[in-house]
Amino acid sequence: MNPPGLSIVVTGRNDQYGGDFNERFFAALRFNHEQLASRGIACEVILAEWNPVPGKPYLAELLSREFPALAGRSLKCYVVALEYHVALTQNPQLPYLEYVAKNVGIRRASAPFVLVTNTDVLLGRRVADALAGGLTPGTIFRAPRYDIKLGIDPSHLTLSALEDPANHVRQPVLKPPLFNGASGDFVLADRETWHRLRGYNEIYRAARVAIDLNFLVKAHGAGYPIADIGGPVYHINHVGSLRMSKGLYRDKPSDTPWGNMRWHSRHVVYQNPDGWGLREAPAVPLPDGSLFLDFDWKALPPLIELRRIVLPARQTVEEQAPSS
Repeated sequence: MNPPGLSIVVTGRNDQYGGDFNERFFAALRFNHEQLASRGIACEVILAEWNPVPGKPYLAELLSREFPALAGRSLKCYVVALEYHVALTQNPQLPYLEYVAKNVGIRRASAPFVLVTNTDVLLGRRVADALAGGLTPGTIFRAPRYDIKLGIDPSHLTLSALEDPANHVRQPVLKPPLFNGASGDFVLADRETWHRLRGYNEIYRAARVAIDLNFLVKAHGAGYPIADIGGPVYHINHVGSLRMSKGLYRDKPSDTPWGNMRWHSRHVVYQNPDGWGLREAPAVPLPDGSLFLDFDWKALPPLIELRRIVLPARQTVEEQAPSS
């Protein structure tokens, strides 16, 4: 088997988030694998399973059963001990630290390029073509996310169906310099760039929303160009998604399961410690070939290590008025 040219990092757990999480995940993985294989792209898929549900089979185990040909070869699964979530979270309403989990996968990716995405995202035609055509190191690539209409069967989606505007809920356009908007669904860079930037912010752990934007702010501030890869990805829409649910929490932003959306993600400058991505977590093999990241206090990042928060200055009317 050829060494992978691309690592795809996703995260999840066996909680049926959105009602049919596993079905969406398996359908998207099958679709994406077929698109990449048809273009001769060797890739590895890395699942970081965070805060696993007690008493239920690991998602990693179910994934290995569903894709036996990939298990142990191009599929790598890391089950993170639930004690890490308990020790790390700064918000009791937050059941999942999505971007700390993604750092676990990024840290362990082996391919020259690393795509961080979500389990229910399908790669569009132009995205797959761009991956096959070669990419420029040192650039952060983004793709707009088109939401597919709720209720469409994900197991029978084709490229022609994905590209039909009649099946879309929205078609956003990304704008420079950050090209932000559903950034957690597609961020692609070479492995060295991910390591230089030390992944997503895992110091601020009171929210998971806008951590993706915070990463783009850091990359842009560090001088890395951000570019649209040239085509969309497609999101299998589901009940409970942030876009569909945020209106329910308009008057109580602190009660959301994703954290307060009003935190200053555009102004926080962070630097993860050397051990980002739970580098020091002991890895224990599981029967299905997955690795269990056992709990160890040495693997935890410090509680507070934000470098600074930069906010725009407020001026009074008198200060704004020109002097006579």
